[in-house]
Formats: sequence, structure tokens, C-alpha cells
Amino acid sequence: MDPEDVIRRYFEIVHSNVHAVTELYTADAILHYVGRHALGGDHRGRDEIRALFARSREAFRGTQRLDLHDVVANGRHAVALLQASAERDGGRIHWRRVVVFHLEGELIREQWIHDSDQHLIEELLAAP
Repeated sequence: MDPEDVIRRYFEIVHSNVHAVTELYTADAILHYVGRHALGGDHRGRDEIRALFARSREAFRGTQRLDLHDVVANGRHAVALLQASAERDGGRIHWRRVVVFHLEGELIREQWIHDSDQHLIEELLAAP
């Protein structure tokens, strides 16, 4: 499977089975969520990454949507461009997200999540 297909499969699985998606990471993978918010920081290994996904669902109150716009990839790296949204105050808020992947074969070795509007993300993730 080429890197673009790996990432497209990743986002298909994230939408359908967030627990299974962690099997697409190496055992010692690192996920860097850029930002000074409740989810920000480095998350190491499958267990911490799985816990991050669970915390993310809670923090966004189950309303976050990630729509894959495009994937650019070579043999070892991939960049996913996403349209993201979540509910707030009865409406839907939108932003862009870039996710950079370092691959090891067909597994994710390292990942960086960058949201286009850090202030918005901090507001969305603030305690109610």
C-alpha cells in the first residue's frame, strides 16, 4: 500500500472505529498535537494515542468532524489537508487542519496535528 493509501485508510478508520486506528501506528509512535490547550502536547505509544482520541471526543462533545480534502505523499511522509468543524453555541464552527505523518512502511511512526486557528481551538476546548 502506498503512503497516500495508508493515510486515506487511516481517515476512513478514524471515522468508523477510532480504537482500531491505533493499530496503524508503530508501538512507539509519537503524536504531537500542536497547541496550548487541553489536548496539546506529545502523546507516546498506542495507549496514549488511543487515550488522546477518547479525550478529544469528550472535549469536542462528540461534534467534531474531519473531512479529508487531499493527501500529498512520498515514500516516507504524507500531509493530509482537512476541513474541520465542531458545534458551539448552537452553530457549527469551521477551521482547517494540516496533519503531517512520518511513515515506517505502512505504519505511522510520528504525527503532527496543526490547526489553522489556535485561538478558536483553545476556546472550543475550554471547560464549559
